[in-house]
Amino acid sequence: MDHKVFSQARYVLAICLALCISQAVADPNLKILSPTDGAVVKEGESIPVKYDIKPNRGGDHSHIYVDHKEAGILRRKKATFTLSPLPAGEHSICLKVVNKAHAPIGQDTCITVTRR
Repeated sequence: MDHKVFSQARYVLAICLALCISQAVADPNLKILSPTDGAVVKEGESIPVKYDIKPNRGGDHSHIYVDHKEAGILRRKKATFTLSPLPAGEHSICLKVVNKAHAPIGQDTCITVTRR
């Protein structure tokens, strides 16, 4: 491959990646309303996760995960799900919309909280 063509191809690829990354914005149909991303939660307290979900095409219900482990199934589109107290450290809380067979449809969102 010609060096000039290879350089142009790398430039085009870099622009495409930059555009794709800039388009990766939060899904407005899937929201964790509280706690907020980066929140500090108190030791020994349960964590109410308030959410609002509008499933995309093919979505039936949602699952909630803490640190990549399923914590519950969310059948309601807008409600609060209460998590048990977390151990000390940083934790991810994620929502994933799934179909009737419980397979993710690619619609998800995550936040991070810290328990001190």
